[in-house]
Amino acid sequence: MTNPTPLLSPPPTPNLLWRPLASADRDAVSALIAACIAQDGGIPFIANDESFLEQFVADVPHPALGGFDDVGQLVACAAARLDAESEENRVTLVGNVHPAYRRRGLGNFLMTWAIAQAQALLASAPQAEHNAISIRTESITPDAETLYARFQFTQAVASNVMRHALQGALPTAPFPPDITLAQWSDALAEKFFEAFHASFRDRPGFVAPSAQEWISCQSDDPDFSPDLSWLASHAGQPVGFIVCAPRWLSQVGVRPEWRGRGLGAAFVAQMLQQTQREGGTEVLLDVNVNNPTATRVYARLGFEVVGRRGRYVRKSEGEF
Repeated sequence: MTNPTPLLSPPPTPNLLWRPLASADRDAVSALIAACIAQDGGIPFIANDESFLEQFVADVPHPALGGFDDVGQLVACAAARLDAESEENRVTLVGNVHPAYRRRGLGNFLMTWAIAQAQALLASAPQAEHNAISIRTESITPDAETLYARFQFTQAVASNVMRHALQGALPTAPFPPDITLAQWSDALAEKFFEAFHASFRDRPGFVAPSAQEWISCQSDDPDFSPDLSWLASHAGQPVGFIVCAPRWLSQVGVRPEWRGRGLGAAFVAQMLQQTQREGGTEVLLDVNVNNPTATRVYARLGFEVVGRRGRYVRKSEGEF
């Protein structure tokens, strides 16, 4: 991995060893993320999610810095990764500070360092219409929001992480009359996409993927569970769907004209019951904060908010 640019100022907590992160640090990064999510809330298994860990350590070199204590434990880190396109160059920042090392200035130090890396990456990127720096965070806390605002980042999107413990009797919710259910199959994948597109196209900021992109996102995921994913049809027309992985409700959607009839609740209740029968002990999901209707449905079905994740953006980086 290439070395990041030099540190801009002496870091706080001088007993830490600061060095570039490498692929051998994957387990250390995973442990740090797990400690932060245990304290702040969020999705526990994100600590072992390869796509998230690649933001810190990956085969493609990018600036990534870690601070290690005197026994070699990673206690703070940050990384910057560039995605260059013709319309926009975007650098995504990620970072974590162990709960035991907070309120010592490490967040300010890492943010200053990461923005400097982002500016250097943007300065060397191909010319684009827009440049932007964004932060991806899996645990939004009040202190994190204060830090982001101090460095002129604004929230672009946020979602609540909700958890169902699958304890005791689970809720029941009947499907509306004359609904036909079918499990995911390659032959029905296009119908699932049709239901997805019709369900979400009226959401603010919705950007439609192609059918192939959306279907591949589901079927190529090694954790995708066809047996927990169903399509609802009425008179041969797809009216709703749910796609899931073990412990994780990925998406559930209902066509606008079918909302308010209990179809979404029926999907979720069926998924909870099947997961419990198969020995599962919890189900998690995330729901956009601008979708209070869905949040209320999940809460009625027994889900509780256990964290918040999101993305922050600092636009107009052309001067760098």
